[in-house]
Amino acid sequence: MPQLADNPHALAGRVNHQPTLRNRIYAIFRTFHLQGTKTAISHYSSRALNILTRTGQQEAVCEAEVCDQRFAAVDLDASFAELAIQSPNGRWGLPYVPTKEEIFHKALQSLPITAEDYHFIDLGAGKGMALLLACKYPFKSITGVEYSKTLAEAATRNIHDYLGETGSDRTVQSIWGDATDFELPDAPTILYLYNPFQGKVMDRVIENIERSLRNKPRDFWVVYGYPWEFRKFDRSPAFNTVESNSDYCIYRSSFR
Repeated sequence: MPQLADNPHALAGRVNHQPTLRNRIYAIFRTFHLQGTKTAISHYSSRALNILTRTGQQEAVCEAEVCDQRFAAVDLDASFAELAIQSPNGRWGLPYVPTKEEIFHKALQSLPITAEDYHFIDLGAGKGMALLLACKYPFKSITGVEYSKTLAEAATRNIHDYLGETGSDRTVQSIWGDATDFELPDAPTILYLYNPFQGKVMDRVIENIERSLRNKPRDFWVVYGYPWEFRKFDRSPAFNTVESNSDYCIYRSSFR
């Protein structure tokens, strides 16, 4: 997939931080459905307190076991220029927060697969934390796609440092590009999403997956963390829901 070209007239503006109104409503209903009324009320009360005390962002960043400056979330007020985002899809993007390590491993280890037979792809890879966590599994290849040039370059540095520290010769790469333009491999794949985007971008990504699977039926899994847009996968004819909980959803291709 070609990378985004350098553009001195990069889009002005700010990244959308918030879920759409529809996603807010679905997220609330999902929380009450999966966690029960008492737990859900406690959850939203805690979130409200975090907002009032302005501690929510820092807690979200530090929940991951691997939490240091390499993976710290970027400033939520970062502009397109600072993030070097040159895609019109920026309005549907969401701020980068590192994957929760315990959720990542719980989801991956639940899959009834032999990792050696699969490629791992992370759309909206940010600074690459999920890519490094994926190195614990013997995937054929590990690829991250990130439309922020700043974050994609940070991921490349983190990958280089990690491979150097571990002495690994794994095939791991961070690609600066748009998820809607990414060409999926015609081979068994694990696609990882940690709530990277919503709205029209998610629609186009799912359409691309459906088209790819129709053209080349194969085993294809989606692990979707913090799934604001779960309903779009639920109603896609290309997927069967394997697991759905408050942390993640797992889908498997019905075309295989």
